[in-house]
Amino acid sequence: MKRSKHLQREPTEEEKNVVIAVRHCAGELNDILQGARRKAQSNAKLFAESGISVLFRGIDSYADMYEKLKLKSRDGLERLFTKFADCEEVQDAQDAIEETEGNWRNFLANLDHEVDSSSLSDESNVKRSDSEFTPDKPSQLYFKPAAYPLIDTHTNREVSLGEYLVGKTCVLVTFQPAYWPDTCVRWRCAEVSKVMADWTQFSAGNVIVTWGPAEEVRSWSKQVSRLTKWPVLWDKFGTFCTFLGFHGGVKRVWTAETLDFLGSQRAAHNWPVPRPPPDLNWLQWRHIGGEVVICLPVLWNPKLVAQTTSEVSGSRTVLLPTGTKRSHLDLPTEKTEIVEESSVRKLDSDEQREASRDRQAMQSGELKVCSIHRSTHLADLTPSGSVYQAMLTCYARLHQTTEASVMDRIRQNRRFTTAPESARLQYEANSGLYYDPETVLYYDAARGYFYDAAERMYYYWSQSEHRYIPANTLIQAELAAAHVAQTAAVQAAMTRAAKEREAARQAAIRVAAQLAEIRANKDDYAAYAYATCVIPQQEIGSDAYQNTTAAASTIEQSLKLWETRGRSDALVTQGTSDSITSNARTFSTPPPPGL
Repeated sequence: MKRSKHLQREPTEEEKNVVIAVRHCAGELNDILQGARRKAQSNAKLFAESGISVLFRGIDSYADMYEKLKLKSRDGLERLFTKFADCEEVQDAQDAIEETEGNWRNFLANLDHEVDSSSLSDESNVKRSDSEFTPDKPSQLYFKPAAYPLIDTHTNREVSLGEYLVGKTCVLVTFQPAYWPDTCVRWRCAEVSKVMADWTQFSAGNVIVTWGPAEEVRSWSKQVSRLTKWPVLWDKFGTFCTFLGFHGGVKRVWTAETLDFLGSQRAAHNWPVPRPPPDLNWLQWRHIGGEVVICLPVLWNPKLVAQTTSEVSGSRTVLLPTGTKRSHLDLPTEKTEIVEESSVRKLDSDEQREASRDRQAMQSGELKVCSIHRSTHLADLTPSGSVYQAMLTCYARLHQTTEASVMDRIRQNRRFTTAPESARLQYEANSGLYYDPETVLYYDAARGYFYDAAERMYYYWSQSEHRYIPANTLIQAELAAAHVAQTAAVQAAMTRAAKEREAARQAAIRVAAQLAEIRANKDDYAAYAYATCVIPQQEIGSDAYQNTTAAASTIEQSLKLWETRGRSDALVTQGTSDSITSNARTFSTPPPPGL
């Protein structure tokens, strides 16, 4: 596709690397394509049978390009093209690889047409087209598992898909040929591991169905089982794949998209991409698969789905800001309301028809194909979002609930399985707590718990269970225990204070008795000590206070008189020697009371 040319400028170093890597890949792909064209010109059927495997070399070209650019997918390369859209050389490199891939597709389409016209009769074509599974045949969404036997490659016994639905809500079945690399299965396994928690809650399972020569199936299934731990079943006669109506053809097996995907995954994850067997007849094994979600039919209420649909449609109402004038095109008209009502009515009837058909399938022992994806090439797998939606629908119908309520519960469970990280915590000065935006929880550093303000629940993180555990009951028990401990501490303090007061009272009684005995001996100093130390602790009306008041006042007056006399003596003897002064101080110092 030719693009508008921008003003020429000197490309940067990064742009030069992109141009070199992309042009080199496009050149190698073109060389492979030209060699295949020369071989197919002589005998197209022979080339399609045994010589077409030379196209497999294109994987090396794509992988080399992604390794040089350090990219993991074609989306990353497209982002680079968009980033450097103003560089003319990058545009030319993009045009070169897209033109080469277009020529690749045209060559395979012409080769497929020549092979079909020379080897397949019109009768076989009609028969094959009649057996294909199409959405116009809703009855074929249900099948009896016994009608399509498969072989378990691990036990080598004949089984049916119904055996793998025991204890499961639904099963994702991936169809991949055994003569092709297992890169697509590895990719699907990696995608499932990202949502393993939800996968477990849905009680969903995984099964791989393959086909091809016996030797290839044996070695391929052994490796895939070891990597994924999923059961691998062999559709030996191809009846199940024919019933599902998967596509086939040379142009679908050897597409540039498939080689691009295998090359990018090899460069990103270093996954091995072994070459296909050299002696394989590619005209016999030119079918590709897809993915289906299979479940056991259940009784479910279509009104729940209708309620969910009405809630969703009601939530789509556009609210304009205040003061914004709505245009006439935005105003609901009678015609649009009629169309919406008719579509809702049609959806309700479809849901009721499907629920009725599920009831019949339960009675007849059939399995239901909830979702089917027929790949256009080997790397065309079901988008992960579509698989998740099919699993969600099956789970909601089994438990007679809405998909919205299931998703709310899943979001809460997912939120409560996110481990806390100190780097995510944001301190809020108003509440004094730390906020975790990932889990919408507040961390209380004083208590060591996480708090959910919406639910008014406390949680603590369990390292063993790897989830948050409700802690309201635990905190209530801790508060009750703290209250009991506080009450016991208060009672112990009151008892201790009472004991201390009683001990002080007993000590005061003993001292009072001793001083009373000294007072009885007419000792003035003892009486003074009794009056100044013990009497203030007694009541004024007590006998001890009344009997010693006079003695205390007399002693106080005598001490004041002595103090005046001692001060005058000190002025007279101010010029004497140190020994005389020390003797005078020693002599003039009154003895302590009681001596």
